[in-house]
Amino acid sequence: MESPCTKHIAISGHKALRLYVTTVEGFPSSADRDQLCWDLIVESCKQDKLLWKKIKEIQGDDALKAQLIDYASATQIRGELVAKARISIPACFGQSRTNTDYLYIQNLTCDAQAPLKNPAFRVLLEAQWWGPKGEGRRCGRKGNAYSDNLPILALIACTVECVLLGVKRELPVDFSESCFKSWWECFMELLNEFSNKCPTYLETVWDELKEGLWCIHNYHIYTLC
Repeated sequence: MESPCTKHIAISGHKALRLYVTTVEGFPSSADRDQLCWDLIVESCKQDKLLWKKIKEIQGDDALKAQLIDYASATQIRGELVAKARISIPACFGQSRTNTDYLYIQNLTCDAQAPLKNPAFRVLLEAQWWGPKGEGRRCGRKGNAYSDNLPILALIACTVECVLLGVKRELPVDFSESCFKSWWECFMELLNEFSNKCPTYLETVWDELKEGLWCIHNYHIYTLC
């Protein structure tokens, strides 16, 4: 991938897959990986005439096409997220590093009086997507794909489950498709049902999350001035 144009295509596809995993499908099937990556690469170049012309040339070059797919598919979004969660989530819950009783852990992740208002959601949104180089922060407030989005909440919920299971077992749990794809699908079913039955409450949840995230963002800007 020596051509600057080809490198641009690779980076564009990589970003597109990160966005897809975060906001559409947290655990896309590995069986369809190559086709998904290529579709995202193509879609990400449609608005740029130069890149679109290059994409048409690459269509007939199987070797280069494979390189682009490999580069784009090497997204580490789940690995980054769970690494940050292993640092921040136990601290959020105080005794969770030492108290591994199942009911204790279950109570940490479920509050019938305030569903979806566990601090883990804001903590991980801020750590992964609203940090100094976070994709959510760079998108701005209007039309931000990283907010008002159910898949991102499902991905965070899976991440917290992964970390707390690791705390319980006293050994990190692999945050993989084979272990957590079904969990993500289950969380999505619950969130969709919640969205249909309690849309106003869900709007309130996101309003509070966004207020906290953008207050942090504005504070960082203020301290740099």
